[in-house]
Amino acid sequence: MIARALRHPSFLIGAVLSLLICTVALASLFWTPEDPTKMRILMRLKGPSAEFWLGTDQFGRDVASILMVGARNALLTGLVAVAIGLGFGLMLGVMAAQMKGRWIDDAIMRALDFVFAFPAVLSAILILTFLGPGLVNAVIAIGIFNIPVFARVARGATLQVLARDFIRAAQLARVPKLVILRRHVLPNIAGLMIVQASTQFALAILAEAGLSYLGLGTQPPNPSWGRMLNDAQTFLAMSPRLALLPGLAIALSVLAFNLLGDGLRDILDPRLEER
Repeated sequence: MIARALRHPSFLIGAVLSLLICTVALASLFWTPEDPTKMRILMRLKGPSAEFWLGTDQFGRDVASILMVGARNALLTGLVAVAIGLGFGLMLGVMAAQMKGRWIDDAIMRALDFVFAFPAVLSAILILTFLGPGLVNAVIAIGIFNIPVFARVARGATLQVLARDFIRAAQLARVPKLVILRRHVLPNIAGLMIVQASTQFALAILAEAGLSYLGLGTQPPNPSWGRMLNDAQTFLAMSPRLALLPGLAIALSVLAFNLLGDGLRDILDPRLEER
C-alpha cells in the first residue's frame, strides 16, 4: 500500500500541500511574524517588505500573520465539523443498515433526506439564524450538514459488508451483533469513511470561508480567510493582493484535501490492488 501511495500523483500532491497547510497552522500556535490583531494605521496597505512579508492590510495588520492564524481556524473548523458529522453519521448509518426494512431505517433515512435537501450554506445560515453568528456556531452548523452525508455512506457500505459470506457465517455461529460490528463491519468500512472525511474536510473549509464572508462565521478580531475576502472588496483597485492571497489559501486548501481524498480512495480500494 505504501508503494502504491508513493506512485499515486494525486495522493502525493494532496499530501504535500495538506502537510504544508497543517504545518503553517500549527506554527501559528507558537509563532507569527507579527501580532495578527495589532493595527498600525500609518503602515496601512504597505507592500511586501522585510518587516511585513506579504504586506499590510487596510488597518496596517500583517497579512502573513493573519493568513497563518486563518489557516488554524480553517483547519479547526474542518476537524471539528467532520468529527461531528462522522461520529453521528456513522452511528446512524450503521444503525439504519442493521435495521433495514424496519420503521427505524425509514425514519432515520427520511430525517436525513430532509436535512440533505437543503444546500450546505443555506442550511448553515438557517441554523445560525437561531444560534447567532460565531465560529463555534458555524462549526456546529457545518457539522450538522455533514451528518447525512456520512450516514448515507456508512449505511451503503455497511449493507455491502453485511451481505458477505463471512458475516453470514458469523451470524449462523450466533456471534453477538456488537462483536460482528466491532470486528468485521467497522474495519471494512473504515477506509471508505476516511476518504469521505477528507472530502468533507475540504468542503467544511470552504463553507466556513463562505459563512465568514457573509459575516456569520468567525467574528472580529479573530482572523478568517473568508472575512479577509470580504474586507478586501473595497480595496481591490488599490491592493488586489488583499483578495488574491486569502483566495489562493482557500483554493489550495480545498484542492489539497480533495486530491488527498481522491488518492486515498484509489489506494484503499481493494479492487485496484496491484492493477
